[in-house]
Amino acid sequence: MSYFRYMVRISFLLVGVLISSFLYSQTGPAGIGTSANNVLWLKADAGTSSITNNTPISSWNDQSGNSINVTQTVSVKQPSFATNVFNGFPAISFDNIKTNNDKLTAPDSPILDNTSGYTFFTITRPVSYEAGGNDARVILSKRNNVDTEESFMLFHYSNNYLYVDLQTTNNRFNSSSTSYPLGTNCLIDLVYDGSLTSGSRSKLYSSGALIKTAAETSTLIPDNNSPLVIGSTDNGDPRPFGGYIGEIIIYREALNKASRIIIDNYLSAKYNITLSTNDKYAGDDSGNGDYDRDVAGIGQDTIMPGSVVGSNLAFSSSAAAGLGISVNSGLDNGDYIMAGNASASNGQIITDIGGLTGTNNARWQRVWYIDVTNTSTNINTNIEFDMSDGGVNTVLGTTSNYVLLFRAGQSGNWTELTTASSVSGDKVLFNGINLSTDGYYTIGTRDYTASPLPIELISFNAIMNGNKVDINWTTATEINNDYFVIEKSKNGINFETLTKLDAAGNSTSIINYTDVDLNPYTGISYYRLKQIDFNGTFSYSKIEAVNYKSDNNGISIFPNPTDKEINLILTGLENNEVLVVIRDMTGKECYSKVIVTTENNQLFAIDPEQKLATGTYIVVATSDNRLYSQKLIVK
Repeated sequence: MSYFRYMVRISFLLVGVLISSFLYSQTGPAGIGTSANNVLWLKADAGTSSITNNTPISSWNDQSGNSINVTQTVSVKQPSFATNVFNGFPAISFDNIKTNNDKLTAPDSPILDNTSGYTFFTITRPVSYEAGGNDARVILSKRNNVDTEESFMLFHYSNNYLYVDLQTTNNRFNSSSTSYPLGTNCLIDLVYDGSLTSGSRSKLYSSGALIKTAAETSTLIPDNNSPLVIGSTDNGDPRPFGGYIGEIIIYREALNKASRIIIDNYLSAKYNITLSTNDKYAGDDSGNGDYDRDVAGIGQDTIMPGSVVGSNLAFSSSAAAGLGISVNSGLDNGDYIMAGNASASNGQIITDIGGLTGTNNARWQRVWYIDVTNTSTNINTNIEFDMSDGGVNTVLGTTSNYVLLFRAGQSGNWTELTTASSVSGDKVLFNGINLSTDGYYTIGTRDYTASPLPIELISFNAIMNGNKVDINWTTATEINNDYFVIEKSKNGINFETLTKLDAAGNSTSIINYTDVDLNPYTGISYYRLKQIDFNGTFSYSKIEAVNYKSDNNGISIFPNPTDKEINLILTGLENNEVLVVIRDMTGKECYSKVIVTTENNQLFAIDPEQKLATGTYIVVATSDNRLYSQKLIVK
């Protein structure tokens, strides 16, 4: 959404008109911002070239929508992926070795500067400083060299302080009395506002608390021609970061207080870093169930009494894994609504449904803890549940069967707060809800045969296996599920039926399905899965592509099955960069490497440390818009 600096209170009549236009455009963390102002978002739990522990990564993709992806093609300079570093979440590990130092870079992009405002958020854990702490250890920078085309640099330096440069080094400042000893989990915010007087343009926050207000001469960070560097001073300077980086977020504006507080609470919950002030979310407490995932929020606050008002009036369902909330009225200064969940998966379940009326009850597996901070007036909201954002198929039925559920504790009967106002596409909407009570919320149905909360499809894969295509899919829950149809296409648009298979009907356990296409099209073929309920409603899976070549080009794996080494032969791909990816049958990436071929039928060893567990995998090689895949079985 857009962010406004209000000189006076906005009328909520105006807000009600505006809310529908910007609610669903949000793409930023915690429901704050879009790709227009959230210009970079790197998080270690998404977009990395590998998710295998201690494996070097060649790329870390930007989640903001601006495609400012940071990469490293030199293997000895690649940082490593590390699992379970912060509260069960991964991080990127930088080795603090000056020779061939770890770093990731992206070319210059004007969206990263040419601005009069910035807000940075970083999640880090330093694990090594140079002896004496007298050399910079850089988290991120945008510069060519010292004082050359320098937009910003955040780094640790002497006394374990955090230092900041903005537009050259002339106004460098540090965290003063706040130091960051080795092993400390750090949640750091930096806000720069060129519209303020020079003495108060920069503000540094640690775990939510303001620790330094500093002067900055520049009213504008110009369009500097310099790359973005993660984990090092600049491309020509071997002064690296030593430790873990979990998340980096950049906005090209000075966020208002409410928006900054909401993101602090999102990061605090996710990475289990206690906020020293403005903790607005209790769902991440162990006593409340550690609802740490996908935290998003609404809020309104002032910089100081009687001063400028800042607010975030909605968060979309894409920010909170299926739940969206917008405010109609009643949001006063100091009011916040924060929501988070505790479930990585979702689906329709028919257990733990006490309190629901009707005859065929079910609810979503995913539940949200909602924390309401309300200073006075009732906060009136609209609430939506989005099927696709919630990770389930898009099959909906009679509106009056859908109910908003609440309970005060993690167990016990549910209360049906209200029935749905409408169904729109794959969304169920509840309008005019007064949110006043902290607790647990989700969506239920009084009759899943007429109004289902669709099956959870864990995976769907089409894999080239010699001259045939193996097709596999897995469901976690099935309610009212009649049968499946596998469809294939030459162009990804016009599909024909390949085969029909009966479904389980009703199930709450994981079920694996398989089929085979013995006559694939030559060239690229497209496959999708159609799921049909007993009442005739249906939905589609994602589309999978395979490339069947009648010649001998492609990939060969041996031995296969294997219980030791895995060898890969690339045929007809000489003098190419080939991306090789191994995924398990759920689609999880287990191995990724870019191979540069110099000859035909070139042999490579993959997974030399034998880290792949027993199971079935898909090996995919892509180069020059060509795609080859083979099944791999590890015994």
